[in-house]
Amino acid sequence: MINISAEQGIYSTPVEIRVAASVTQLPIVRGLAETLVLLSDFTLDEVADIRLAVDEVCSTLIAVALPETSLLCRFTIGETELLVHVSGIAANEGLPDQRSFGWHVLRTLTDSVEATQNPYDSTASGYPTTVEFRRVRGKA
Repeated sequence: MINISAEQGIYSTPVEIRVAASVTQLPIVRGLAETLVLLSDFTLDEVADIRLAVDEVCSTLIAVALPETSLLCRFTIGETELLVHVSGIAANEGLPDQRSFGWHVLRTLTDSVEATQNPYDSTASGYPTTVEFRRVRGKA
């Protein structure tokens, strides 16, 4: 059990959600992201940017996901930034296309974004793939 004091709030305590790797689950993940950043003193413009970035990351991983798998989304809010870590199991080897329009949007909306992929996992029957981005609060 995690005990969060009133002084600490939600800072530094990761919040995780696991959802089916399906576009039908996007509103749930977007809603959680929006709620967390609204409670963390991000501006409304930053909230909109983060919501769009989360949507793009999840959509990208859903597009390459092995059927019947899930996405694990972890949000960590620090004193000055948000770190979002989304992982899933890709059906095929290869990172998301970092020359795509969606990846350009991610680079524009975030302070850093990185995709990684592990070798084939026979237990999962696919390639564990992660996209992680960072957004600093109050940065112009």
